[in-house]
Amino acid sequence: TLSERFGVSRTPIREALRRLAATGLVSFEPNRGVRVRTISREELREAFLVRAELEALVTELAVPRFDRARLLALRAAEADFARLTDELLERGRDPDERNALTGEWVRANYRFHDVIYEAAQVPFVEAVAKSARRTFLSRWRAGGPEMDDLYRQNTREHHAIVSAIEARSAEGARALAHEHVLHSCRLL
Repeated sequence: TLSERFGVSRTPIREALRRLAATGLVSFEPNRGVRVRTISREELREAFLVRAELEALVTELAVPRFDRARLLALRAAEADFARLTDELLERGRDPDERNALTGEWVRANYRFHDVIYEAAQVPFVEAVAKSARRTFLSRWRAGGPEMDDLYRQNTREHHAIVSAIEARSAEGARALAHEHVLHSCRLL
């Protein structure tokens, strides 16, 4: 069905499904095909624990490597994330618009962290951490007014991480990054 739908042979479809299975997003079920996999709360919590440790390590390693250009890029990513948070918190949006904005917000969050990954220059750790974060990208939902303070807290945490990096506090930035990821787990 997928081959016909996308106008490609079965080989690239099989390869794509194997890649999705490797990230844990789908599973092969004998005599049934491939199914979108449901991730349990415990698996999700474990993925966040791994990501928290990796983000903390990457942030600590990145601090001494931040030059002026990287700091400017990080501040720009922080500002973009804060702007999208403000837009997300505006009331009166229809659910489809809010969901689309939530997707932009998640990507802005990743862009912020990607500046830190780039500065750290540890490609293997980066690949593992990004694999862990892909586990929950599709599970993030906008939420309602009860989540507004948690969204604002994410913005404050990004600001605190930038401040620690600017102060050249590798240990402080590490601790803030660790708590930030765990906070995201609670938010999710």
